[in-house]
Amino acid sequence: MNTMKRLTIQLVALGGFLTVAAELPAHHAVASVYDLNTEVVLEGRLTKLNYRNPHANLLLEVPNDDGTTTEWTLTTASTQVLGRAGVTRDSMKPGEIFRITVLPARNGNPAGFIRTLELGDRAVELFFRDRPN
Repeated sequence: MNTMKRLTIQLVALGGFLTVAAELPAHHAVASVYDLNTEVVLEGRLTKLNYRNPHANLLLEVPNDDGTTTEWTLTTASTQVLGRAGVTRDSMKPGEIFRITVLPARNGNPAGFIRTLELGDRAVELFFRDRPN
């Protein structure tokens, strides 16, 4: 095999390795920031949607029992996962009320990773414990 072919094969192999290696920390980060063994159901008004890669984010204003509200910062799976589930930037509008199941932040802050998002009459599962997004 000539030197150019060997170099090309090595570069392709290295690129594949780096692609797989880059995915691993991202999925481990979910487990390090969010409690994968706890689910919290939130119902509140969407105040802001940031629909972009690598993860969409939204702010949800959730009423408390005492009449105050807490603004939760929620992270979703990638926009590719959202798209495959039929969720687009037009699926969620600020001002609308949503019911969302989240994996809460380990540090106790009002933040979470969205597990299930209820859109109209359907629930969209966005995080699977047995297979990462």
